[in-house]
Amino acid sequence: MRSLDLRRGAMVIWLSLGVLLSVLTAANAREIRTKGMDIPYESFVLDNGMQVFLLVDRSLPVVALNMWFDVGSKNERAGRTGFAHLFEHLMFMGTERVPDIDLLLESGGGSNNASTSNDVTNYYTVAPENMLERLLFIEADRLANLASSMTSEKLDKQREVVLNERRQMYENQPYGKAWLEMPTLLYPEGHPYAHPVIGSEEDIRAATLEDVLEFFNSYYTPANVSLVLAGDFDAERGRALVEKYFGAIKGRKKPESVQFERMRYPAKERVVIEDKVQLPRLVMFWHSPAFLAPGDAELDILSSILCKGKNSRLINSLVYEKQLASSVNCAQMSSKASTFIIDALPLPGVRIEALEEEILAILKEIGEEGVREDEFARTKNSIEMAYIKQLQTVGSRADNFNSFYFYSGSTAFPSKDLQRYRDANTASLMQVYQEIFLDPKRRATLIVEPEK
Repeated sequence: MRSLDLRRGAMVIWLSLGVLLSVLTAANAREIRTKGMDIPYESFVLDNGMQVFLLVDRSLPVVALNMWFDVGSKNERAGRTGFAHLFEHLMFMGTERVPDIDLLLESGGGSNNASTSNDVTNYYTVAPENMLERLLFIEADRLANLASSMTSEKLDKQREVVLNERRQMYENQPYGKAWLEMPTLLYPEGHPYAHPVIGSEEDIRAATLEDVLEFFNSYYTPANVSLVLAGDFDAERGRALVEKYFGAIKGRKKPESVQFERMRYPAKERVVIEDKVQLPRLVMFWHSPAFLAPGDAELDILSSILCKGKNSRLINSLVYEKQLASSVNCAQMSSKASTFIIDALPLPGVRIEALEEEILAILKEIGEEGVREDEFARTKNSIEMAYIKQLQTVGSRADNFNSFYFYSGSTAFPSKDLQRYRDANTASLMQVYQEIFLDPKRRATLIVEPEK
């Protein structure tokens, strides 16, 4: 199943090779933690403009191929929303040379998937090391030949798959309508982020074969992708194979980057919608610093202080002490246009306004008293350990390396990324807190009520 990614912080690499993929080595994780050592790599650029990184790790006989295309829902034009995600599905429809990608991969023990967000579309494959050449052949083939193999029948098939996904994830999912409403709450009409990644049903149905070919030729060009090959392979052989399969692909001009206004205030302050649910739901949004920008790491820490574990501020107060909510979640949803979110579900009989007032009171308390040094230090340590743990699979390493490069242009990973958290302190957290949370006009509130 292809995945739709709505936020960078929730991205998950789904691997299915069992024990081989579960751990690189505890020594590798310790090395990163104790030395702050970056992941070793080699890099080169093909004549067609493709940026390539080789991350050799001979710990386990596994290889991962990870590709990040600089195209997401932000690149869609009016009347064709949802197209980046639709095209992600079309990339798995095969070519004349490889009509069934999944069969060719799975027959050798490999697995693949993809995701689409506002900013990017990425494709990732993990397999035993003896499938290295096959992985490169498959990816290069569809990048070179998908357009010539595309048909109206393939488009119609995936169109229905995406529309069914939209129904399952949003229209028929409890509270799913909230996430369709979220972009219009935060962004004015015409802003590149003012529509959901999944797009509208009307636009998806309106997509034509000509649209597909135009989209492919515009964005699926070697100069618009960064490729990371990681795992158990010889660097010289890996480079030769990449050059063999990707080097022959015709280069095209890299599309211009999307320029957009960074929002301070939401487009709407308060919206109430109805859905087929039993209980109301409260979601609060704030525009926040972009991924890797100053304040982004601090808001990651704040989200954990508020909502990570039963001793966190909001969960302890709302769920355990005052028993106003059955669940409370917080997240700094980091991307080129980040959003900080607090999402709460009240217990039966609890007024949504009472829950909202209590959340705002706790936020006000933090503004007046700050956060304690002990809870701040504990949260930082927890985040660092979780950060290191996620790098213990070769697939996750490849994806996180590519992500950091995509958003920063830097290869100093993970030390530069981790250093943001190590440098954060209570003073820097309170500085971004005051900027984001003190002004009530910066908050957007969405309430989902049961249909009358």
